[in-house]
Amino acid sequence: MPVEQQDKSNQLRVISFEPHLVQIEIIDFKKWKEENSDNDIKIGSFLKIEDGNEKNILVLVKSFKMKPKHLEEETATEIDEYFGTFVINTQPVGQLEKRGDKYEFIKGIKNISIPPNGVSVASDEEIKNIFSIDDASKLIFSEHLVNPDIKIEIDGDKFFSKHIAVVGSTGSGKSCTVAKIIQEAKSVRESQALNNSHIIIFDIHGEYDKAFPNANSLSVENNSLKLPYWLMNSEELEDMFIESNESNSHNQVSQFKYAVIENKKKHNPQLKVTYDSPVYFSLDEIYNFICNKNNLTTYEKDSKTYFAITSSEIEYDENELWNKMSFEQSTGNSKHQILKEKVSKDGGFNGEFNRFISRLETKMNDERLNFILHTKKEDDTEYKTADFQNLVEQLLGYIQDNTKNITIVDLSSLPFEVVSIVVSIISRIVFDFAYFSTKIAGNDKTNETPFMLVYEEAHKYIPKNGEVRYKNTRLAVERIAKEGRKYGVSSMIVSQRPSEISSTVFSQCNNFVVMRLNNPEDQAYVKRLLPEAVISYGDALSSLEKREALLVGDAIATPTIVKILDAEPTPKSEDIKFYTEWKEDWKNIIFDSIIKSINKENDL
Repeated sequence: MPVEQQDKSNQLRVISFEPHLVQIEIIDFKKWKEENSDNDIKIGSFLKIEDGNEKNILVLVKSFKMKPKHLEEETATEIDEYFGTFVINTQPVGQLEKRGDKYEFIKGIKNISIPPNGVSVASDEEIKNIFSIDDASKLIFSEHLVNPDIKIEIDGDKFFSKHIAVVGSTGSGKSCTVAKIIQEAKSVRESQALNNSHIIIFDIHGEYDKAFPNANSLSVENNSLKLPYWLMNSEELEDMFIESNESNSHNQVSQFKYAVIENKKKHNPQLKVTYDSPVYFSLDEIYNFICNKNNLTTYEKDSKTYFAITSSEIEYDENELWNKMSFEQSTGNSKHQILKEKVSKDGGFNGEFNRFISRLETKMNDERLNFILHTKKEDDTEYKTADFQNLVEQLLGYIQDNTKNITIVDLSSLPFEVVSIVVSIISRIVFDFAYFSTKIAGNDKTNETPFMLVYEEAHKYIPKNGEVRYKNTRLAVERIAKEGRKYGVSSMIVSQRPSEISSTVFSQCNNFVVMRLNNPEDQAYVKRLLPEAVISYGDALSSLEKREALLVGDAIATPTIVKILDAEPTPKSEDIKFYTEWKEDWKNIIFDSIIKSINKENDL
């Protein structure tokens, strides 16, 4: 290469150009270092390749290798300097085209003159062109890892309107990242007035109240989480009360379904109800019905059928089964001593539902489930069908005289076996609400109040495997993943084990914030979902520091490794400093308070 061109390229030249790989050589490394002491090339740096037609290709440094060039043996006694060349492997990310008096970044490489005539380190101003968003949808929650002065601007519309995945091992900074993203979404207005953001966080560890002190916080601890059992659909009800592996489960399902539908009709005569209708029915009356069916006996008198009870004479009427009864046992061919007639068990289930009834009793007496099975209003009355609107308003943050952008559903105090049911109910309600909002708006309009659901520790209740107890939650979230965007419902999937999440849900994510992943299975799983041109980034996933992340997706101009900005305030997710605490003086434990809490938690 002529000396003049070496000087122009400042010791950098292109030696190979492919669609996804550009190789650049540092001709004389020693000279390069002397002339560029303040301009290092690092993994993640951007280089500029000129083509002479006011177009510049921007490439991202992915890796490098050395090509040694040793001194002659007779003249060298010790090699203490590197005299070889470097070959830098880079990935094209786009091009800068001059538009008027400034350059504009355009994704992709096209209409480039070959060969390129110059290579240099991209300036901060040129790099800023890559990550600049001019319109009002600009969202900033991170900075470039190599160039911290460069804030990463992404398209907020493309980010939130398409499903998001935030993944990373424990301690990688997921919670702070989620908090920062939501804080930015919540504060996009310059005025103090609330913007139109609507976000629901399923907080499985009780972390986010600290990050959002003014949020609509729903918890069993403060008696604010109220989800009456009649909001459950058929699958959720059966999941709660029926064991599918019992030999007579089909009879349990049949009688339970019949009872629920008929009781809904009884209490809502003006409505056309189904098994899934979110309308009131009495769980106590359902319990009485099942108990009565289990023990039912009758007798014949004067060509009429009567319930075999001694407290009063009641002619057989199924509507009477809503009331608690004490039936006499069958007498076979003999006559009952008091009733003076043969008592028959025809029509009853003769103890077949004993285990079913025991399970109903256990659930109904479990104080931990009061928020769902014994939900009461402030006046100590039950929530009825007429309260449905109020329940939805509370859930969505439309609290009278005190509306909220963010609703935090605290799952940390719930029995784990009902966490999935709570997530399922709320997800389904939000989807249905958005669906009908869109339908009412008309075909030519979209939902003007879109919602985002944040699923913390999603792998725990949206698993990849087909466990029956998570079926309803998985179906609800998968429906949002597949159809939610059309109706204004997006999701943020947060997990430390992406390989264990429903593949249907995870594959629908278009934007990824990938933090440190230590597990090889999780690394491999994430790599498979990334665009082909970004797969090489996967090798760095295990070496990322806390709050460092690979940001990739439709919302960002090009995949890049970023540093997440500080959340203010931060969630309650700090690691306990074991060794520091162990070095402190011995501390007494308040055993009585802790034991009382444990006993309350396990009280059945």
